[in-house]
Amino acid sequence: MEAKNSLFADRNNHMQQQQTAVTTSSRPFLFLLLGIGIGYLITQVVLWPIIGFKSRSNHTTNRSPTEIDLTRDVRVFCFVSTKFANHKKRAKAILRTWGKRCNKLLFFTTKADHYLPNNVVLPGNVRLRESWMNTKSALKYIYDHHLMDADWFLEADDETFVVMENLRYMLYPFSRDMPIYFGSPGTVMSREALRRFVEVALPNPSKCEQQDKGPTNDRLKECLENANVVAGNTRDAKGRRRMYLIEPQARSNMYLRYDASYWFWKFLSYRTQDGIFAWSNYAVSFHYLDDRCMHMFEYMIYRLRPFGRKFVQETLPSKFISTTKDPKERSNEVKQIADDYAY
Repeated sequence: MEAKNSLFADRNNHMQQQQTAVTTSSRPFLFLLLGIGIGYLITQVVLWPIIGFKSRSNHTTNRSPTEIDLTRDVRVFCFVSTKFANHKKRAKAILRTWGKRCNKLLFFTTKADHYLPNNVVLPGNVRLRESWMNTKSALKYIYDHHLMDADWFLEADDETFVVMENLRYMLYPFSRDMPIYFGSPGTVMSREALRRFVEVALPNPSKCEQQDKGPTNDRLKECLENANVVAGNTRDAKGRRRMYLIEPQARSNMYLRYDASYWFWKFLSYRTQDGIFAWSNYAVSFHYLDDRCMHMFEYMIYRLRPFGRKFVQETLPSKFISTTKDPKERSNEVKQIADDYAY
């Protein structure tokens, strides 16, 4: 009987040893699974939300060296003149297309609308989308509340489409501290240009029109230049404009040939090539577009791709560095750069 009990005891001990060995050998595997699970949770909950959106690429290959993002290097504050009747279509189209690529976007309008974010109501005629009074009020508002939020400030109406990547490319060589502006359609000015407009030109009747009535373009240009803000060159290296008063279809047909008596050619400071060859490959802005055209541009520029086509290698132009501290010499330097530089 004692031998039988001893036999069972030996079996039990052997089985316990086997179970202990199995438990001991499975621990590293369990720890490995636990580590993988914890690592996955940390990645999803902690790391993934703080990784920049640009790094979440769905490309099947490595990011191309030609993909250059200037969003942080050239910060652009966009403000759009609109009116309540245009909120539902035109303003919303801007919000959903090119406006989302601005560093900040603001709508100056005639009536508050909680369905249109970031809108500021300006006093004036509710039927007018923009006026000289509204332009002055908008620039003063931005100066008071957003001067340090960006390097460049873009003014546009709700019929304008802006290729923000090409705008930043055009502005890249220039400093926010240079008194310079570009336009139009869509007038973009440096921080220093905005400061001079509000501090130097706006309060001075000899430098800036004090009456509120009338259109904006000529008066804004006059005020800026009276404050020693120079007009930048918007043409590319082939002499082609990058900011267009009209959209491509109209440019290719109605405005195909030069006519010195027609309003379009009278408005241009420099005559460019006729026909479709006048279009720059890096066009910045187009005018007289409705909401449907804006969505079409969005698709054609950012989504449509020809399969198998190899695009050219792109490089950034050199930045300008001032060689003098003398304000007068620096002003002359900026003017020469603005007149001559094209790429």
